[in-house]
Amino acid sequence: MTFASLFDAASFHEGPAAVFTPDPRGNLRIDPERTRELWLLNPNAQGREAAVYVLTDQATGVKMVLATNFPKLLDSLPRADVRRVSDYASARAEAMQQWAEAATKGAPRGAAHEA
Repeated sequence: MTFASLFDAASFHEGPAAVFTPDPRGNLRIDPERTRELWLLNPNAQGREAAVYVLTDQATGVKMVLATNFPKLLDSLPRADVRRVSDYASARAEAMQQWAEAATKGAPRGAAHEA
């Protein structure tokens, strides 16, 4: 995994429980909104461990990559299904596949369209 900054890398390896999402270049950075929401839902997340997930939004079907340094943080995730994957490259490939499919047969369910 590549991080957007030294701050993000240090936070992942040594900081409090947090969620990290890829920036446009694919580098992981702290996602403050999701982290805040999940801290409120799982305030006692314990057990530092690097983990990567594919999140699927229940309303739209859109997939995205999440990494976390405390997997228990994702125990209660409203509005989405999460599945742990073996590594970041696999998660990114799965999430990007939806956009490759969209280019050949239309956008994923719920994705924005230009008129």
